[in-house]
Amino acid sequence: MKQIITLPFNPLTQKRDAFVIKMTPPMARHILKHHNNDNRELKPSQVNKISASVAAHGWLFDGYACCFNVEGNITEKQHGLTHISRDPDDTAEYDVVIVTGVVLDAFSKGAGAKPRRPHDEIYRKDKTVKTSQSAALGDIMKRRKGERFTINTAVRNWEDWKDDIIKGENICNTFLSETSDYSSQTKTIVGWASLCVNAKYGKEAEDFLDILNDQVNERGDTRLTKDFYQTFKDLSWKMGNEPKLTLMYNMLCTAMDRFLERPDGAIALRFNINNPTNSKCYRKFLA
Repeated sequence: MKQIITLPFNPLTQKRDAFVIKMTPPMARHILKHHNNDNRELKPSQVNKISASVAAHGWLFDGYACCFNVEGNITEKQHGLTHISRDPDDTAEYDVVIVTGVVLDAFSKGAGAKPRRPHDEIYRKDKTVKTSQSAALGDIMKRRKGERFTINTAVRNWEDWKDDIIKGENICNTFLSETSDYSSQTKTIVGWASLCVNAKYGKEAEDFLDILNDQVNERGDTRLTKDFYQTFKDLSWKMGNEPKLTLMYNMLCTAMDRFLERPDGAIALRFNINNPTNSKCYRKFLA
């Protein structure tokens, strides 16, 4: 026998209203089938993210509404409803905010909400964080094994890395302010310096950047910094931004290997672009 679903509200209404209901899987399936004719494309990856979040933290009452326009079609929450619709327990209940009476074409005519970034989530918890510092954290997480930098992982990792990043940024301030050549690689250089601080190489990172600063500004010359400056220039000129950042990081790791051997810089860089992971510092920072 076909199941008859009755919603506890009328989706097709001009009335502007907002309230919370107990959404069940049959209700979610009904809405998706009969009231989802004016929406963006469903992204399975987003449904998977929601399902993973629910598995880890339960259904979170986040305040985001399931919105119905004046023609009775949902404009928001289809991914959340899709997750609910797949629950095999038809008696399960999910607290969902319902909004009715949404004007047509609100998304195409109105200013959209600003997307949340990992930095926004960190700032919500720590008002002292600077954009440059959260960018450095993102670069650190990109270079290491483990979690990706997302709004779900940002706060926890910021708490772990905050002190090192602040020290790393302080180490880089003079170098970055005096060498415009590397301004577009700021987050990677600060990230590398922060990893050096974490590995107890903070002083060495500062000293290396000092002699590289002299090299760039023609105040001094060492074999290591001359090799670094020329190699990066030769290899990076035709690269896109992301490959250039990776090159900078890999070269800095190799340069620190050499600097630890010869703090006076009297040593060849010997950078192998085809095998950057051969660097001892690269492998140390990876873990």
